[in-house]
Formats: sequence, structure tokens, C-alpha cells
Amino acid sequence: MCGICGLFDASGQGLSHAALLRRMAGTLAHRGPDNDGFQEFSHCMLGHRRLKIIDLSPLGRQPMCNEDGSVWISFNGEIYNYQELRPDLERHGHRFRSQTDTEVMLHLYEEEGDTFLERLNGMFALALWDQRRTRLLLARDRFGKKPIYYWTDGRRLLFASELKALLADPAVPRDLNLDALSAYLALCYIPSPHTIFKNIYKLPPASKLVVERGADGRVRLTGPERYWTIRYQPDPALAGEKGEQETVERIRALLRDAVRIRMYSDVPLGAFLSGGLDSSTVVSAMAAVSDKPVQTFSIGFDVESFDEVPYAEEIARQFRTNHHTFRCTPDALEVLPTLVHHFDEPFADPSSVPTYYVSKIARQHVTVALSGDGGDEIFAGYTRYDNGMQRRQLARYLPESLIRGAFRLATELYPTASRGWGILHRNSLAPLDSYVADVSVFHPQEMRRLYAARLSGQATDVFALARRLAGESGARTNGRGAAGEFLSQMQYVDQMLYLPDDILVKVDRASMAVSLETRAPLLDYRLAELLARVPAETRYRDSTKKYLLKKAVAGILPAHIVHRKKMGFGVPLKHWFRREAADFAREVLLSSAARNRGLFETSEVERLLAVHSQGRRDFSNKLWALLFFEMWCRHWLDGSPAGPPATPQTAAVPVTP
Repeated sequence: MCGICGLFDASGQGLSHAALLRRMAGTLAHRGPDNDGFQEFSHCMLGHRRLKIIDLSPLGRQPMCNEDGSVWISFNGEIYNYQELRPDLERHGHRFRSQTDTEVMLHLYEEEGDTFLERLNGMFALALWDQRRTRLLLARDRFGKKPIYYWTDGRRLLFASELKALLADPAVPRDLNLDALSAYLALCYIPSPHTIFKNIYKLPPASKLVVERGADGRVRLTGPERYWTIRYQPDPALAGEKGEQETVERIRALLRDAVRIRMYSDVPLGAFLSGGLDSSTVVSAMAAVSDKPVQTFSIGFDVESFDEVPYAEEIARQFRTNHHTFRCTPDALEVLPTLVHHFDEPFADPSSVPTYYVSKIARQHVTVALSGDGGDEIFAGYTRYDNGMQRRQLARYLPESLIRGAFRLATELYPTASRGWGILHRNSLAPLDSYVADVSVFHPQEMRRLYAARLSGQATDVFALARRLAGESGARTNGRGAAGEFLSQMQYVDQMLYLPDDILVKVDRASMAVSLETRAPLLDYRLAELLARVPAETRYRDSTKKYLLKKAVAGILPAHIVHRKKMGFGVPLKHWFRREAADFAREVLLSSAARNRGLFETSEVERLLAVHSQGRRDFSNKLWALLFFEMWCRHWLDGSPAGPPATPQTAAVPVTP
């Protein structure tokens, strides 16, 4: 796990940017605290910060080159199947100096060109410089676990693992992208390829971007272009009782292998353990293949309905792990300035708080941690899938126009029951739009009330974005009778939107802030491809979320763990904003700095605070989104901080050593 950065200069004056390259790499020191490295050419410069995981010797340093120095790479991530790829390359005459996965990629590129990306099973963001062709290749892994940001003015292109590295160049403007802000208010994150700043972009997952010098002497971009995607096209052979049993057996085998190859490490390794189905599945597989106790780490809360510690401790006892439990208190909000610095963009998933703390605690014992991320998206585990399937099933018996009309009429007759964009209003929408409404924080009407008058027409249509993605899924709805394929559309939207731009961003930034590598076995692309071929009625049999995963771990995990109600990795913001954190939120959101930005109506912010504090409605997610954004403005717009603020030490309290 590392940090990468660099630039391409079409004028051939790349060597003049050596000082800039080192400043960029310096902002990424937390991603790679062990050492740095630089390689300079007339048109391209590569920078690297290293966190030693595989081959701890100097031979593992980057940027790394092939035998004759014609191809160089700066790489962030891990390739889990590198040991399987290497023997074939050796048979083709390639000579290896190190034991790294990085060197395997160099030789694989020599053999296969850009299509080598399709052979990789791992998480990665890479910059590969082909000196003979004067060509830079940027690429990300299939699900987008590792990030790449880039900016170009036509003469130069800068890229890096984090946005802050690009801002190390004073020439990169910090112009607020209002469309991205609207998307953030709706979703609490900013979808790729856009960022909070105009003209700075994120390379989308499973994509490559080729950078060259055009005939006009300027930067020429080819892409971004996808090299892989999921297609939900059910295989009839996987239907029925026989197909289900075959699928369950294949899931068990793939789970074991996905965990096994993610345990390659030359440094201490452990796992996050919440006590939920996903993390418990990963820990059980780790215990099965490990010859020593697994190190596991959990975070608890002072509000019982959010606390999963008893379940985590039960799993830890069953699999005899060395377990470490910590509790997160309202003082945890003191970490907000640290999160703002490391996330670079507004990001309002409140579970980033416990994710940061569990990463911080884990880093005291291990350098690598496996997680259960991806289980909900791959195996259909979200409660919102229940809601969407129920709406779609209803459409099998009644015309959607009649359903929407009935809900609209109910909304007009009982406006207080509708609660704006509440249940009645959401159900008056088409099924996919209603699904998007379920996951949105600020809905269009609410956004119009929130924005200042001069911005009242500003809103990003996240509904259109979801509809476009659903159309790419390969799932065919075939009219009213295809409720099952609507599940495929919802899963695909989550896999292309929520997973890469929320879940994986959260885990990457929070863990890398403390120099911890995280690996997600449930996001092995082989599992994703298998499940996409399974008919939806088998993935979601008897309205059971994660039906196939539960079948696969039956008898391995306790039944009450397998079937208990999903809790998620939430934070008791509702309680905190009504008690300990109420004054803090009011002070920040109603400050003169916030008012003077002229973006939001102060009266609407005051209303949200008042209604929430009185207990009449739960506006905690809205308040958290506004709070994070205002803190982000202070950090990234009002000043130019050289580094992160001090990290609080009191918010996560150890319970067991």
C-alpha cells in the first residue's frame, strides 16, 4: 500500500518540476511512511511513497523498471494473484530481481500491453511510463479500491493518489464545483469522475487513461475507458435447486481462496470484526487457513442500539482470535478536522469516524487488516433492496401509474404524514427513482430551500445518473413481471456508485491516514462475476437478503449471527446532536464564516437544528453533511494548511487489551 504521484509535460520540460514532485509526494507521506522514490524523464516524472508489505528489502522500492529501463511503474495497492502469474512470465524469459507484485506487472505489460489489466486480481492505482512510446498509462482496479485524481491545463497533466497532492501546485485552481456540491448534498459523497473542484477529476473504477503528446504539442488524452464491467445476465444452469447448491459450493471455494490470497504479507496482519455476517465470514475463513490466532479489532458505542461488541466478542471466542475492543464516545467528533484533511473532498458518511478509530487502533498491532466490505453490494444485503423489491412486486399486480397516483393523492390529503420526501412521496415515484430517494439525504425540494436565493436553481439530477447506470447493468426488466431483475439494477447502481465513491473512499482514506492497508476478500471480482450470473430469484430467495452467503456459511457461523437483523456500521448521531454535540454543531453551522459564504439560507439551517434538537424529526444526516462541508470549507478554502491537525487521543477508549 502506497501513495503515487507524478506529471506529464507535453513541452518536454518535465525535469523543471522536480521540486513540485517532491512537494506532491510529501503530502502523501501517511500513505507510505517507509520511504520515497522519484524517477524523472523529459516528458514524465513519477513519484512514490512506500508502505512496506511485500518484499521489505530495497529491491521493492518504487518507481520500478523492467530489465532495460524502458518501462517504469509507480503503483499503489496489492496484486493478489501475482504468485500465479510469475511462473509463466519466467518461462517467457523475463528475469526478476525482487519478490514483489510490482515487478510482475511490469513484465506482464511487456507481454500483453494494456490488456494486462484484465489479468490482475487485486486493488491498485498505477502509473506506467513507456519511455519508448513517450506514453503514460493511468489505471484503477475493477471496483475502485485505490484512487487516482488528475488535472490538466493542456500543457501539463498532474496525477496523484489524493487530491491534496495536486493542490501542492499553486497553479491548480480551487474553484468550487457547484454541481458536485449538489451531488454531495444529495448523496453525502461526490460521484466519479467529478470532484468538489472544477476541472479536477477522479479516474473511474475499472478504467484506464492514456496520456501522450498530441500533434499540436499539447496533452492528448485517450479515455477514460473501461476495461471491465459487471453484466447481470442470469445463467439458467444456476437456477433451481441443483443450480443453487452448485452456486453455494462455488461461493465457499471462492471465499476460501479470496481470503487465502489476501493473507500474503511480510508484515503483521489482522481483521476488522464487527460481529456482523460479512466480517464474521472473513474472520472464520482466516482462522481456517492461519497457523496462529488472528488479530481482530472492534469498535463499540455508548448507545446500545448501535453497539455490536457482544456479537464480535462471541465470534472472537469461537475462532480463538486475539481480540481488541474499543468504544467510541461523542468526543469522537473531535476527529472531524483530521477527517476533513484526509478526505480532501466533502464526505458525509458518519461511519468514517469509527472506521478511522478502528484503523488507528489496529495499526498499533498490525500493518494489514482484512475487512467485510462489499458483502452487501455483492450478495444483496441492504434493507433498501427489500423496499425496492416490494414496490416492484406491487407493480406486478397494479399499473405503476395507478400506484403513483394513489400515493400522490394520499400525499395531498395527508401532507403532514408525507413529511416532504417521506414514505408517501417516495412511493409515488417510479421504482428506481424511489430507490434513489431512499438513499438520498437532501431531496430536490429540500435542496431548493437550503440554497441561497442566487443558487435556488442549482441541483444535480442524481435520479438521471442512477437511471443511466441501471441501463448499463445488463439486467432486463421486461415490463411488470420482472421484479427480480430490478434487484440486479439496484445492486449494479450501488456497485458503480455507492460502493466506489462512498464505502471504498471511506475505508481507503480512514485507514491510510494511519498507514494501515485494508483488503476486502468479498470484493474479489470472481465472486462478483459469479453472483451476477445467478438468477435474482436465487440471490434473494424468500425475500432473504444475502441468501446465498447465509447458505454458504451455515454450520460455520452460529445461526443467530447468520440470521440476526442487520445493524450496519452506524454512528449514534441523532443522540449526539441532541446532547453532547448540539452546541458544537450550532456554533459551526451558524458562525459568521458559514453565513458569509452565501451558499445556504441561514434560516433553513436554523430550522434543521431546532427541529432536530426538539426531537420532532431526525435531521442528523443532514446536519452532519452541512457540518462536514463547513469544516471542509474552513480547511481547504479559507486556508492552505501544510498538514493535518493533531489527532485527538481521547475519543476511542480501550475496553479490552
